[in-house]
Amino acid sequence: MGTSASSAGPGGNVSFDPPWLNDIPVGGAGEVDAEARSGGGDATASPQPAAEGVAPASRFKGARASLGAFARSGDTQALGRAAGQYSRTGMGGARNVAARMRTSTKAGAGLGSFLQAARERSDPRINEWMDTLRATSPSAQTVIDAIVAQIIPEGGSVDEESAKDSMAQALSELTVLDPDVDLLALQDPQIWTLMQLYLGHEACNRMYADIGQLFESARFSPSTIVQRTNEMRSFLKNSVAAQLETIRDATPNPTRQQLETVLREAVQTTFMVFEDSI
Repeated sequence: MGTSASSAGPGGNVSFDPPWLNDIPVGGAGEVDAEARSGGGDATASPQPAAEGVAPASRFKGARASLGAFARSGDTQALGRAAGQYSRTGMGGARNVAARMRTSTKAGAGLGSFLQAARERSDPRINEWMDTLRATSPSAQTVIDAIVAQIIPEGGSVDEESAKDSMAQALSELTVLDPDVDLLALQDPQIWTLMQLYLGHEACNRMYADIGQLFESARFSPSTIVQRTNEMRSFLKNSVAAQLETIRDATPNPTRQQLETVLREAVQTTFMVFEDSI
């Protein structure tokens, strides 16, 4: 999965947000100064809304029960209920889910702006980096690793490692969809597809980290765990993609900050739809 669910997950009577959430540096195109790249944060990032309230006791009980039903049967309606209960009760609403995932949306916006600048050769720093990389005749995997390192330069926290994993998987999937794709010259439709893949992976990673502990239970065979995990990932990717496809129409050529807002709205709307299903 790229994230660990080996702990019991977050408990109740604590803030929905960990205190370090706003301190994660994210790279991108032209909007990150030396302080940000050395760990000081994004110098020009838009204000990040925090999740509101304090988590209730037994916050994920209903979501875990529904996720267990999905794990046993493969019923996607049970998975949809799990996502809705995770959002409404476990996280205090879809707005809080989007706020908790702000590292995901900020990193996604950084990735999109970076790839757009690479295509247009509009950022001298990225141009130099790209020319040096191309001179080595890199493999697709080397390019993927290099791009991810530019967006998440440090890593270490669960959120950073999740974003790195989701970016790598989404970029790799893009090369499967189009084996001839040039990851350093993506066109806008390809970047939007990448955003859909990436954000779907991140939504899955977030839920898995919080309520996916049952997938590590001895009650399920390894083959069942792999199958259900893949089904959960596909379900969430499709759900996020459907919302992002609609929301992006209002901002077809977004700036970095606008893209961050679009991604945040896509997450919030996705989980609002899940809440409506319970």
